[in-house]
Amino acid sequence: MRWLRTSRSGSVSVETALVVAYVLAPLCMGAIDVGMIMTTQARLDRALQAAAQYAWNIGGSATAANIQSAAQTGYGGGTPALTASAALACYCVTATATSPTAVACTGSCTSPKVLATYVTLTATTALSLPVPTPIFQSPMTLSASGTFRIQ
Repeated sequence: MRWLRTSRSGSVSVETALVVAYVLAPLCMGAIDVGMIMTTQARLDRALQAAAQYAWNIGGSATAANIQSAAQTGYGGGTPALTASAALACYCVTATATSPTAVACTGSCTSPKVLATYVTLTATTALSLPVPTPIFQSPMTLSASGTFRIQ
């Protein structure tokens, strides 16, 4: 029995188990969370790009509802669900550095000003992570937004 107290065989197995349990497993779980965050953010960016492309192609006849629908299509559905909001704003602008004048999107502008339509789109989702950590709280809100001129 005395040899059990002085024996060192098996210590590598114990040390390996400790390293795996306290170092490698949390790293792998954190990598899964980071991967899900990056994938979801890429989907949000893709939704924003799809909405911008749609609004650019349609031009002045684009509506906020159609742009939101294009964002939903670009996102691809599934979970987590996307919340998209779009707002149209119209201004009379010139080529000079004067301040633009806000007008109704059905209105017109006096020469030399031209009607410019801008879309502000915000895409948001709440991502539930499989392994919440102090760094990545769950659910985590991710968003992407942009303002672009369509006409």
